[in-house]
Amino acid sequence: MDTASPPKKPIIPWRHAVLLGLSVMVLFLTVYCLQKGTQTVFTHVYYIPIILASYWYQKKGVLYSAVMGFIYLGFVIFLTGYNPFNVIGAVARVICFIVIAAVVMVLSMRISSQKADLEQSEAKFHGIWNHIQAAVIILDAKTHEIVAANPEAERLTGYPEQEMKGKICHRFICPAENGKCPITDLGMTIDRSERMLLNRNGNSVPVLKTVKAAVIDNREVLIESYIETAAVKGP
Repeated sequence: MDTASPPKKPIIPWRHAVLLGLSVMVLFLTVYCLQKGTQTVFTHVYYIPIILASYWYQKKGVLYSAVMGFIYLGFVIFLTGYNPFNVIGAVARVICFIVIAAVVMVLSMRISSQKADLEQSEAKFHGIWNHIQAAVIILDAKTHEIVAANPEAERLTGYPEQEMKGKICHRFICPAENGKCPITDLGMTIDRSERMLLNRNGNSVPVLKTVKAAVIDNREVLIESYIETAAVKGP
């Protein structure tokens, strides 16, 4: 389980270069094919930069598709003369360019919205995880290996999270022997029960312990929370 803060979105400067290169290639191909008398087939290449632009830049991508469409229409009229059949066909293709761009834009906006919601949820989770005034340790329910620990757990145990990960909880942070886990072996329910948490120095820290079973990323886990008894009772 990854509890690190989510990375910032990377800036992708090469998108402009890719789109510019594809645009130049498509326009040169248009001039070449029209001069050779070809009216169709090559126009399918337009969809590559149009789809990319609409996915990357959304509304600006639709504007880009319209600009590319009108440039294509201008080339048709300028290089082949005003032929009504050719012009009508070109106009129909321009409309297709814009419609495809609009569809891709809508899909891209939905994906971006879902990503934003997910990132917001992750930010809330990390805020709670890092600042909650209770130690939280997540264990693999089958192996009892420590999967994650929040900063308060690091403070209570004296171990950094990276050092705790992968360690078996028995005789490490929990005084219970292997095979005698109160939850998985003895079938006990622990809900704000007075227990002891072992720290790095081998000392026992009195805590109120709660354990709940859950499934995270298709993995059965135990979510253990600890509140230091001294903090509850006060001086």
